[in-house]
Amino acid sequence: MQIADSPDFGYELALGGAVLADGTRASHLSQWRREVTRNWNPGYARLFDLYTPGYLPTFSGLASRPSRATPAHPAIDPDSTETALHVRDLARARALTPFTTALADGHAPAYKALGQLVSGFQAIALDPFRRQITSVVATASARAGTRAATSGIDVMLRTLHPMVHWDGSVLALNTIHDCYESLEGRPLVLQPSALATGLSFNPVADSVTITYPATNGVLARDPASRAPSLALAALLGPSRAAALAAVVKTPALTTGDLAAVLGLSAAAASRQATALREAGLIDTFRNAQTVHHHPTRLGRDLLSGSDDARGW
Repeated sequence: MQIADSPDFGYELALGGAVLADGTRASHLSQWRREVTRNWNPGYARLFDLYTPGYLPTFSGLASRPSRATPAHPAIDPDSTETALHVRDLARARALTPFTTALADGHAPAYKALGQLVSGFQAIALDPFRRQITSVVATASARAGTRAATSGIDVMLRTLHPMVHWDGSVLALNTIHDCYESLEGRPLVLQPSALATGLSFNPVADSVTITYPATNGVLARDPASRAPSLALAALLGPSRAAALAAVVKTPALTTGDLAAVLGLSAAAASRQATALREAGLIDTFRNAQTVHHHPTRLGRDLLSGSDDARGW
């Protein structure tokens, strides 16, 4: 058994869409909902066509990792197996809309529109909350791990979540679909989630993952990282725009600190910084083994102009 200590950001984004699509009201997500709806583009509602009570879209091309794609260059593959399977499941569960019909038919304009929608939704619903989501998941993981170490696996499973029940041999989950799954040597992965409101169960060839709500505290926008405008996110890409905002806010930010602010790995944060440096938006200086990033005048002016256009 494994307890994941970091978020699956692609699944977090899909779960966030589910919260809005079905109108779920969860107290720990009330502030998140307000922040998202404040920046909501009515066009994002087309994403709700991809949801049913039993199926979540994967957004695998854009949201399984921090996206560096811009809306003009979405990374959703019309030929991907996951997309085809999801549209097939949608057709079984309900009538397809014109949008999902176009996806099912593999129309390139529909996939371009989907890439734009996912990129924009990610910019308002995920990127400003990455560090908070990472903290929530890590805290829940540490809590479960500590309980398992001090009180035993049985106690940890019995107290993991009210919708999880363990009788010593069978783990019963309060989920939408009824099924029975034997591990058959596969590891059981417990995945805490900041945006989940219920349990989900994903058996695949090499593991079985149970995602459960980690509701330790209210999910709020990261105060250390003011989200850039949607226009700037469209220009640079959501994660890169957030990286520029972080460096402008905190000159001499290290790569490690940038990674923590964005909720990325150090390698991913370094790639974002390299792209910004090559564009002339930041400068990078090395002090022994530590790399510091400073905004250039162009970088500061670009972020400031973006904020002025938004009316902040």
